Amino acid sequence: CDRCVFIGIGISQCKRADYFATSSGTGVVMISTAGSPQPPMNGVLEGKMILQNLPSVVVAHALNAQPGDVVLDMCCAPGGKTTHLASLMNDNGLIIACDKSRKKMISARDFFQAHASCIVPLALDSTKAVLEHKSDEEWQNPKEIIESASVANDGLKDVKGFYANSFDRILLDPPCSALGLRPKLQIDTRSAKELLKAADYQRKFIRNAVPLLKVGGRMTYSTCTINTLENEENVKFILEEFPCMRLESLSHLPGLPGLPDKGLTEEECHKVRRFDPTDTSIDTMGFFLAKFQKIC
Repeated sequence: CDRCVFIGIGISQCKRADYFATSSGTGVVMISTAGSPQPPMNGVLEGKMILQNLPSVVVAHALNAQPGDVVLDMCCAPGGKTTHLASLMNDNGLIIACDKSRKKMISARDFFQAHASCIVPLALDSTKAVLEHKSDEEWQNPKEIIESASVANDGLKDVKGFYANSFDRILLDPPCSALGLRPKLQIDTRSAKELLKAADYQRKFIRNAVPLLKVGGRMTYSTCTINTLENEENVKFILEEFPCMRLESLSHLPGLPGLPDKGLTEEECHKVRRFDPTDTSIDTMGFFLAKFQKIC
């Protein structure tokens, strides 16, 4: 998955978001193709394929969730990474998929139902996802919490959070400044002011993710931005704030090392993956990915 294959030149017929949200229709009208004309993909392996950017594909492989694992996707909407995880787990285990927006989760639920049975969608604010418990008898694992939860009128389970040390794997892809998205790659006056706030907001998710992860468990942290405050400097924050978290190498995966002089050592820079939208050798959106293990 580290090669870009040129198919041809075409004109987009819809907005970028529609490529991921619409299941049928004409997305691109091809003007010319490389080699002989290529057949349309519409109807090919219907229900068996989903559209994803390369860095999003890499995230699920980096997390490396195994069949039977209990996984938390803290900010899952629209659900592409979550569904990919379920596929890699052979739809065997439990994936708790969360997002603060109830509307988004209702839409994601319908998407999940078409592709996997091990995913439980929740309208849950992951910045407030850690439940306190006073005794060991009070502690419940995620499966027990889900099974005992009531169901709202819209069909979503009513869950307030989970107890510490509950998850084998956590995928954290928090809201970000989205400066890596293409073809839209611009900074207006308003968003420039928000850049300083974005990293602080992401740290609220991090402060919930680390306690929820089991000792020995793995967590990925990713964004679709090129802003170092939200990327390398948040990796530095995790390592300094939580000595129990160890940075693991992703150098075997596609992407570039992290940027130097942004809080990480040279060795740490080579462990993370940064996707540069100006890198013509891989030609992808801007993205950042790091992986951690909780060692104590």
